[in-house]
Amino acid sequence: MNAEKYARQVAKYLKCSGGRKREIRKQITSDIQAAAEEGKSPEQVIQGMGEPRVLAGEFNENFSDAEKRAAGRARLWKILAVVFAVLMVLISLVWWALPKTRYLSDSKTFSEEQVRERAELVVSLFGQEDYAALQPYLTSEMAEIMSEETISQIKLYIGDDWGEMLNVGNVYLLEISQFGQKMAMVQMTVSYEKVGVTYTINLDEDLKVAGFYVK
Repeated sequence: MNAEKYARQVAKYLKCSGGRKREIRKQITSDIQAAAEEGKSPEQVIQGMGEPRVLAGEFNENFSDAEKRAAGRARLWKILAVVFAVLMVLISLVWWALPKTRYLSDSKTFSEEQVRERAELVVSLFGQEDYAALQPYLTSEMAEIMSEETISQIKLYIGDDWGEMLNVGNVYLLEISQFGQKMAMVQMTVSYEKVGVTYTINLDEDLKVAGFYVK
C-alpha cells in the first residue's frame, strides 16, 4: 500500500469537514514521504502508523465539537443529495410511465386526415360485422380478441338491432405517449337508425387498431 492510498483510507473514517480531511491526508502523505527520505520504506512507516481505522479514531478523539458538527452537516448533505438524486430518478420514471396527451393536430407522428379515415373505415366494417375485411387493420393482439363472436357480443351489448348507419357526429383526436410509444386516440359518436354509439379507438403508428371500446 502506498502513501496516498493509506491516507485516503484514513480519511474515509474521519469525522470532520472535507477541508480538514484534505489537510490530514496531505499531512499523512507528507509524513510517510519524509520518513522514506530518511531511509525507511513506506510499508514500514505505514505499519508503524497502524490500521487506517485506528489512526482515524485517534484523530477523531481530538476534534473539537464544532468540527464534529461540521462533519455531521456534511454527512447530512450527502444523504440529502443521494435522496434527491433517487427522487429525481423516480420522478423521471413516473413521468415516463404516465400517459401524456396532446391534440393530434400538434403531432409529428400522425396525420389527422389519415387517422380519421382509418377510424371511420374500422367503424364501418365493425357495424357491418365484416370480420374478414377488418382483420388487416388490427394488431396481432387485437386480432385474437376481436373474433366474429366477440364482435357480435359487443354489438348485442348496445342493442339487438342497430339499423343502418346514418352519420358520424363529434370526433375528438388525440395523441397519447406512454412508455416511449405513441398512439392516436379517436373518440367519435355515430348515429344509427335505432341507437347512438360512442367509439373509442386507439391506433398504433402503423394505424392498426390497438384498442377498441364502444358504449
